Amino acid sequence: MTNDTETTEDGFAPDDAAGMSDAELRTLLAQARAAGDEPLRRLLASYITLRRLAAEMLTLIEAREGAIVVVRTPIFQRLRHLTRRSAT
Repeated sequence: MTNDTETTEDGFAPDDAAGMSDAELRTLLAQARAAGDEPLRRLLASYITLRRLAAEMLTLIEAREGAIVVVRTPIFQRLRHLTRRSAT
């Protein structure tokens, strides 16, 4: 039996959106807007907003509770993975 679920170096299943930069997401948003695809535009705008807010909340939690809380808590680790913004 083979394992079809690959994981990243930090142990999470790959998530296409987690590896996308803000610039890539904004380009997709502009394309959806130009194509008149309102449902896709709203979905992308919501995702960009949620990702930004989640990243800000992680920063706040790290500042108030300490980074060790984030490192030791699986849900915070997953959130950090999903909100990571690559520069490419």
